Amino acid sequence: MTLSHQRVLSLALSLTALASATLPLGGCFIAAVGAAAGAGGYTMGNERGIGGTASDTGIKTEINAIWAKDNGQIPSYVDLNIFEGRVLLTGGVPDPKIRDQAVAGAWKASGVKEVINEIQVAQGASFSTAASDNWILARLNSDMVFDGAVRTPNYSLQCVDGTVYILGIARTQNELDHVLNYARNIPNVRQVKNYIRIRSGIGEDGGTQLGTSGGNTQPSALSAPDAGQPGVSQRATGGGIGSGDSRDPALNSPPRSGPIQVTPLQ
Repeated sequence: MTLSHQRVLSLALSLTALASATLPLGGCFIAAVGAAAGAGGYTMGNERGIGGTASDTGIKTEINAIWAKDNGQIPSYVDLNIFEGRVLLTGGVPDPKIRDQAVAGAWKASGVKEVINEIQVAQGASFSTAASDNWILARLNSDMVFDGAVRTPNYSLQCVDGTVYILGIARTQNELDHVLNYARNIPNVRQVKNYIRIRSGIGEDGGTQLGTSGGNTQPSALSAPDAGQPGVSQRATGGGIGSGDSRDPALNSPPRSGPIQVTPLQ
């Protein structure tokens, strides 16, 4: 299948998501749209390759099984995105215990390298908020599909209450800039949280590269694993779970007017 076929298929998924944005939506549907954003031939042109994609699929399956055993309510509130063993948890839960169980359960799965906890303790999204979130995802995916500099299957997208979360791999700093600029210029986007790593160029040494924009977003320090702290990125290093903190310079392109922020990789 050619790259043009890949883009057509991915665009079709975007349009389907956009058409569905007026339906009653919950966190699970939002996660489905996020998955669609990375579809369009999930392994085609994907930096992970078939083996990496299969590994992430296995991790997702195992986490869902663990959640079902620990607390069957978790999947109703928490959305799960995985890329190269990096697990992003988003959504709103009514009880912090559910959040803690979700994070702990994610770490139990084999092959997990990092758990990014973005779960908020809050009531579920309203109909209008959920519809807006799904429209944002569909719009962002569409913008990325039509940009020849962006390899869409390398990204997993999520949106919760106007905050866009982007997990994945960019081949160059330029590609990363394109993706973040698209996200921050979509109407109703309140914040963009960047969990993108650069595969080539600056990032070839294995270091984490990321961008910020606007110059007014202060990166939050990483800490040792703490399931009760949303926004904390917890990494497995050496013989146990540790933390890391590596960031690249701010993007040169200024954001469009407005208070939208791009939060760097945690």
